[in-house]
Amino acid sequence: MKGEIEMKFFEKIKMYDLTQPLSHLTPAWPTYEPLQIKFFKRLAPNGANGQLITTSNHVGTHLDGSLHFCTHGRDIASIPLNELIGPAAVVDLSDIAEDYGIYTSKDIMERVEVKKGDILVIYTGYHRYSWDQPEADEVRYMIKHPGPTMEFAEWCKEMQFKWIIL
Repeated sequence: MKGEIEMKFFEKIKMYDLTQPLSHLTPAWPTYEPLQIKFFKRLAPNGANGQLITTSNHVGTHLDGSLHFCTHGRDIASIPLNELIGPAAVVDLSDIAEDYGIYTSKDIMERVEVKKGDILVIYTGYHRYSWDQPEADEVRYMIKHPGPTMEFAEWCKEMQFKWIIL
């Protein structure tokens, strides 16, 4: 019964897969350890293998919890799943996104209705510079991507966004 209720909930919502492909070729954040995969068991005829995977917290798609930025913050394991889902405002800024470009709260509000407490999803199109894309450019992807103004940060605090997703 409980599983049926949960499935009906998910049938009514639109979900976005924000993951980027992950491999030993995925670049880590500068000065962070890269993803390493070591195969310690291979049984090809049976389709089984064993791997030891080592990675740092800034490789591939990830969520930064408050512990990442302040000593007294919560770790990711302490965040209940219901805090990770909710109503979202998805805004496409790809037509104004440029290297080292900036965006403001006005750029968001002119394009999408945003409510206090929403999850804010900002699409810049800079995923096209990811390591696995035809236009791959690691420096553009990691360093030159557009970012917000200080005014935007203050506005986000006022709006009490649940999450900001880039």
